[in-house]
Amino acid sequence: MAQFVASRALPPVEQRTLRAAYDRALAEVPDELAQLDRTARYTTAESHERSLRIAGGLAELGVGRQEPVAALLDNSLDTAHVWSGLGLGGMVEVPVNTAYKGGFLAHVLNDSAASTLVVEDSHVERIARIAGDLTALRTLVVRGDTAAADGLGLRVVGFDELVASEPAPVTPTDAGDLMAYMYTSGTTGLSKGVEITHAHAYTYGSREDQARPTRGDRLLVTLPMFHLTGLWYGIYQGLIHRCPVVLEPAFSVSRFWPTVREHGITVTVMLGAMAELLQQVEPGPDDADNPLELAIMAPLASDVAGFRRRFGIDLAAVYGMSEVGAVMNGPPETVVGGECGFAREGYDLRLVDPDGAEVPTGTVGELWVHPEDPRLVMRGYHGLPAKTAETLVDGWVHTGDAFRQDDAGRFFFSDRMKDALRRRGENVSSFEVERVINEHPDVYESAVVAVPSALTEDDIKAVVVPREGRVVDPRALSEFLIDRLPYFMVPRYLEFLDELPKTPTQKVHKHLLRETGATGWDREAAGITLRRSDA
Repeated sequence: MAQFVASRALPPVEQRTLRAAYDRALAEVPDELAQLDRTARYTTAESHERSLRIAGGLAELGVGRQEPVAALLDNSLDTAHVWSGLGLGGMVEVPVNTAYKGGFLAHVLNDSAASTLVVEDSHVERIARIAGDLTALRTLVVRGDTAAADGLGLRVVGFDELVASEPAPVTPTDAGDLMAYMYTSGTTGLSKGVEITHAHAYTYGSREDQARPTRGDRLLVTLPMFHLTGLWYGIYQGLIHRCPVVLEPAFSVSRFWPTVREHGITVTVMLGAMAELLQQVEPGPDDADNPLELAIMAPLASDVAGFRRRFGIDLAAVYGMSEVGAVMNGPPETVVGGECGFAREGYDLRLVDPDGAEVPTGTVGELWVHPEDPRLVMRGYHGLPAKTAETLVDGWVHTGDAFRQDDAGRFFFSDRMKDALRRRGENVSSFEVERVINEHPDVYESAVVAVPSALTEDDIKAVVVPREGRVVDPRALSEFLIDRLPYFMVPRYLEFLDELPKTPTQKVHKHLLRETGATGWDREAAGITLRRSDA
């Protein structure tokens, strides 16, 4: 399939390791500011030494090479240095979603077999609640007050003790060494630990095949560091490109633009939902008076042109997932609304039908990914050989995501394969219907699911969350959609909730919405029927 070829390139796969990234940065910018948060700032050399001390401290606790260490930590530079310490020390990080508790938390800790957990003192109570269910955990490294772990029967070490340790020796790292188990949050089952190599993580974080960022840029990271976007597309990207990174505790609508202006931020990465929240703020005369030049978005803002115009910045598209890394990029000069980008060099991308045959241009098919080097995609799902064999077949990763491609080679996300609908003989993308619903000025977000139909196949239900302080009239919304969607895509049922049920990583529990069935406002019962002649 067509591919956008950039003028820049990544280093050879063998050089895509955290060790190599630090070596290059230390050779060029050892004394320049590398990382800054609200409480601390470090040069490249300082962050490197601190990371090695943390690695040395963990080794003294008995953590060996390629052994897992879990991290239940909020955004901070301490969290960044735990990650880089583990990577430089040849250990395997298991980042844990800070919303996890109870069975979710116990599953990740037990499944990963991490004997050591680095944890915020404010999160220790969650460990206490599940202590009797934990099978591998032996040591807690507490960031903050160690008294929070009294009485747990575990070895307890203060985080400051790690930082005061002797630095670990600098040792070579192979690009195929494991760097992390990244647990994906399943919407219907237990989360799976994706085994990720150094080459995989580096390639995800690097934009060396794109024009930005470059030396002189300043990056803002507001996404959580337990997720690969905040960790690798943020912190790691700054190291790879030798750019200072400003780390915030979380995304805040009210603080976003003041932070951008205060620190001279030129590049950031954001989720599409963040863009929507920024656009919902009442426009001001100085919206475009800011230093931000590029926002890399997944997915793109619903109104690309409007977002660009209002805030005076360029947008770039990207698509990735834990299992394959970032395999698409959409440069600002070519980006169009709704796209995820072009195939990235180093990956063969195919869109296939259920029989594995490639589909024609413009037709929706499942995305399969084949890397030029197997270390660029997941090694497998930790402890799940059958699931690995189902997903990784003859070197191809079957993503479960449905896309279509245009004549220029751009990819457009259509749906998760399991969330696709079929109505009146037509395939319907829930993602595309949701995009149009979310364009309504009174709608904050939505989820579209299939519900049983008396005519076989599916009827469509949209579950809608209004914007704060707004009320959505179902008849008016239905008419809004009739004007913008093919007749067979217009939902029959509209249901309104204060919020959508979501996993801790903010994926919508669509199976819960499907289970409620054909409920809510019924367009046909209200006298609005559609047929092919209305197209």
